[in-house]
Amino acid sequence: MQTEGKIILFSEIIAQLNKYDLVVEYDKPQKEISFHKPETDSRLISENDIFICIKGYKFDGHNFAQSAVKNGAKLLICEQKQAIAIPQIIVKNSRKSAAVLAKYFFGNPSSKFKLIGITGTNGKTTISHIVEYLLRKNGKKTGLIGTLGYYINGKHFPLERTTPDIVELNRILTKMNAEKVEYVVMEVSSHSLALDRVFGLEFDISLLSNITRDHLDFHKNLRDYAETKFKLFRYTNENKGISIFNIDDEYGKKFYQRLKGKKFSISFFDADCTITNWQTNPNGSNFRLSIGEKTEEFKTKLSGKFNVFNAAAAVAILTRISPEISLFSLKVHLKNFQTVPGRLEQIKNKRNLNIFIDYAHTPDALENVLTTLSEMKKERIITVFGAGGNRDKQKRPQMLKAVLKYSDLAIVTSDNPRNEKPEDIIRDIVKGTNPFSSFWIVTKRTKAIETAVKLASENDIILIAGKGHEKYQEINGKKIHFDDKEEALKACEAIYEEKTETEKLAIPIDTLELEILFSSDKIAESKLLDSVSTDSRIISENSLFFALAGENFDGHNFVDEVLNRKNCFAVVQKKKSEKKNIFLVENTLKALGLLAKKYKSLFKIKTVAITGSVGKTTTKEYIFNILSEIAPTLKTLGNENNLIGLPKTIFRIKPIHKFAVLELGSNHFGEISYLADICSPDIGIITSVGAAHLEFFGNLDGVFKEKSSLLRRPLELKIYPDDEKFSEFAGITFGTSSHCDYRISKIKPSENSTSFFVNFEEFSIPTPYEKFVPNATIAIALASEMQISKSLIRKGLQKPLSISQRMEIIPFNDGFILNDCYNANPDSMKAAIAFWLKFHPEKPHVAVLGDMLELGEKTDFFHREIGKILKNEHFHLLISVGKFARSFQAKFHFPSVQKLIDSKIYKTFSANSVILLKASHSVALEKLIPYLRQITVNQRKD
Repeated sequence: MQTEGKIILFSEIIAQLNKYDLVVEYDKPQKEISFHKPETDSRLISENDIFICIKGYKFDGHNFAQSAVKNGAKLLICEQKQAIAIPQIIVKNSRKSAAVLAKYFFGNPSSKFKLIGITGTNGKTTISHIVEYLLRKNGKKTGLIGTLGYYINGKHFPLERTTPDIVELNRILTKMNAEKVEYVVMEVSSHSLALDRVFGLEFDISLLSNITRDHLDFHKNLRDYAETKFKLFRYTNENKGISIFNIDDEYGKKFYQRLKGKKFSISFFDADCTITNWQTNPNGSNFRLSIGEKTEEFKTKLSGKFNVFNAAAAVAILTRISPEISLFSLKVHLKNFQTVPGRLEQIKNKRNLNIFIDYAHTPDALENVLTTLSEMKKERIITVFGAGGNRDKQKRPQMLKAVLKYSDLAIVTSDNPRNEKPEDIIRDIVKGTNPFSSFWIVTKRTKAIETAVKLASENDIILIAGKGHEKYQEINGKKIHFDDKEEALKACEAIYEEKTETEKLAIPIDTLELEILFSSDKIAESKLLDSVSTDSRIISENSLFFALAGENFDGHNFVDEVLNRKNCFAVVQKKKSEKKNIFLVENTLKALGLLAKKYKSLFKIKTVAITGSVGKTTTKEYIFNILSEIAPTLKTLGNENNLIGLPKTIFRIKPIHKFAVLELGSNHFGEISYLADICSPDIGIITSVGAAHLEFFGNLDGVFKEKSSLLRRPLELKIYPDDEKFSEFAGITFGTSSHCDYRISKIKPSENSTSFFVNFEEFSIPTPYEKFVPNATIAIALASEMQISKSLIRKGLQKPLSISQRMEIIPFNDGFILNDCYNANPDSMKAAIAFWLKFHPEKPHVAVLGDMLELGEKTDFFHREIGKILKNEHFHLLISVGKFARSFQAKFHFPSVQKLIDSKIYKTFSANSVILLKASHSVALEKLIPYLRQITVNQRKD
């Protein structure tokens, strides 16, 4: 039934098309024929309609002519004659023909109101919505057509495209006429101009916001894109309308100069409409607008310089199109305008995170939005973004460059991949960027948003860019429901319930990230892995296995076993398996460190790195105990202080951790520097420089060179012993001399504790082993520099230390075992002996001392030196174990601990003895402890 337009006669069709010189040929009917509505979609054809065959971007309407006829079409308008026996009109341009006929059929609806066109790369939606809002608030009946759909007097209707097909567009305009609309604001895209979707519309005023790179998959180049935009101003000029140009934009200035007709300029410098005195902050912006002799101050809830322009442009349009509305009235209403959906829209959430979504999907738009957010920044900006598939590929790396310029972390993900593989799009985005730049790949957009939420704290800002208001993802030609806002809220809810004690990775690792990081062969499809291991025995599903080649085992022998498990991948340097899921690298140990380095960079965690010849673990424990009073703190466990252990610690980081206290151990030159590169510490501490690992470092100068490499990094704080060797560094010193920054004095050990002063403050530690005082002092120095209260420092110092085999005082019966056999060098051996001799001197003293290893050419010298010290002391019994310990000149010597145990000599020890166990760890003196515990009071006492 004909309801929306008028019946069209064949002669009228020819007459209308001839006005634009569009007709090539036609078969004149013997008598006048009338038709119903024109359509460009064969599926919408009904009886007696006109079907216009348009060559589309993906489909050619000529191929659907037969289908249209079956549906009832009685006239074809096409660019090539069709082998179909109904009347046909052959035209030069079927798109323009469709526009002409739609305009005629619907009675030229755009002539019945003021039509406002907004074009440009950025700002179209915001400017359009502000204009429509201000018109409506000033009592005008309005229509709006754009990215968010169309509106009639504020009522919303959805749309597929920013600018609809010309027939649908005229149908909407007719609907607006029926509602007595006076003004229609339209976003005009470059596609709609290139495809003649707005041809024939009568624009009264049009504005160009700016021209930056966009849609170059469709346009030949930037110039072609810009010239397509200029079509809008030719149409406006032909209708004797007004054209407004942003002359701060390169193309805007050129177009302003080129156009011969009514025109108006806007600028932050000097123009017909000049913006000055602008200021912006997280709560909004204010600016002054001068138009001719009139000047007014404006405020808006929108933030950012780009939104200052958008608001000013809207005001400029209204002063031209509706001059009866005063600047004062515009000022009053502008201050109440809210954010446009999906345009820097803040998402209120359960975790009180600063989450914003924005439609920005070009380098320039991302930079505009991030510039604004950087002005609000308190701590980090985390940006989630991707690039659309089947679109301009050259802008992809430029988008990452723009994001990295302002973001502390970029999470690269999928956008609308369309018919491209998301992995290929992401490869384009990161191509040419240093893989250690601050980006992290998470291919699935849901997981990318979840990752950003997991990593963020209250003072961070999350920007989820690219989709804004869209509620779908376009994948392989299908639109699947997806809403950034929904996903962000869902992630906030999930994290709110999450348990933090899980052993899995806090942030799963995308295999595409591994491909890029390791410069590996392309993976077929990205997967998420939630654990990393170097031990095939504990590999579970969804794990990454590093095949390390050690002295006793080669992890490559277990690769096939690992890959048999579901969704597991392996990093190898010898390709022993033909299976998939393998990353081939030159050195798997180095690759492990590279991944740990990249992984740690995701977290906002203040990191303390500790190295030194002795005292690393004890210092770490004191610092950990104090920092744990403030916030969750990560620390090195056991012997995780080497090239394998440090990555293992890093993979245990959770977003709740605010501090990390890490030991860095070394027995070869360059290892401290390498470990520091992996963990990127903020604070560096050296506990001591002594004779340790001389087998590799040669002498104390070598030890100093290796340990001090930690301090040669840019650090917030450096703490080191009071020693002339460190004079080249600017930092904090500790020691007993009067010029130390943190001076130790008045050390008083007692039965169960040691009191001491640091500067003028008294502290104590719950151990009589006074050699721990310098370690505690380092912790006091660090905490004081971090402005931690003395009460919390003291509380932390009283907490138990997890320092297995480091001067553990183990009571048994009436005696004590001093277990200090984690490691040994000359300094720690001397300190242990000195403490042992002073500890309960009334009791029998027994020492079981073993080899001090890795002392190089001076091994014999240092063992003889310890022997001389022991020779001059009084004690009950000395037993030595190992190869070099013979130099101690003990009463009894055993080549190994097992030989000592087999001898049962321990049964001669008194139950009230003070027994010192001290040696390098590989001597394994701790094996003796269970046997010592068996000594009873019934045994002989000496």
